Amino acid sequence: MSGIVGLMYFIMFGVSNFNLVGVTILILLFIHADDLVSSEILERIKINSKVLIRKSLPNIVLGLFILISFAAYESPAIESFQDIQKLPSSSEIFIKTVVEQTLSGQLVEATPQQKELVLSQVTQELISQANSFLEPYFQYAPPALAFGLFLILWSVGWIFMLLSVFLGVIMFWVLRKTNFIKIEDYDVKAQKLTI
Repeated sequence: MSGIVGLMYFIMFGVSNFNLVGVTILILLFIHADDLVSSEILERIKINSKVLIRKSLPNIVLGLFILISFAAYESPAIESFQDIQKLPSSSEIFIKTVVEQTLSGQLVEATPQQKELVLSQVTQELISQANSFLEPYFQYAPPALAFGLFLILWSVGWIFMLLSVFLGVIMFWVLRKTNFIKIEDYDVKAQKLTI
């Protein structure tokens, strides 16, 4: 399965050293998920599809999120931040809103023109200071944005895991009912610890 996902990823995004690292991580995470499921099956007396799916999902979802973040890092949208020299205009609106809420209590007696002039000057000064402070770090914007995307995906990953467990249990049930897979009983030797 990881080979199929990796191959599709290479077809869509091309083969590069960066993509090879991502697909290698994916394959290793899928192998670990397979190992977890295999050991769970061997160590259980009764097979529980929900537990099997839940054990393997974090590795599978993590691998897919890593590939999504790698693809986003190489996308033109994030590459446009490569040569950024100042904060985007949306940050200016945010800073102006914060300044307005912070200084609104102190500018009660000012006229609307004076108030707007003070807010504009303070906002421009803050943006200038932020740009000069962040200038050496702007080159790290693309990897930071890709990592931010990964963190956002990982923080909402529980939704994907819940849906996957639900769909996986239904699929397992359907496969059992159609006799595609069977759960059979057999005798096994067990170990016990004695002191």
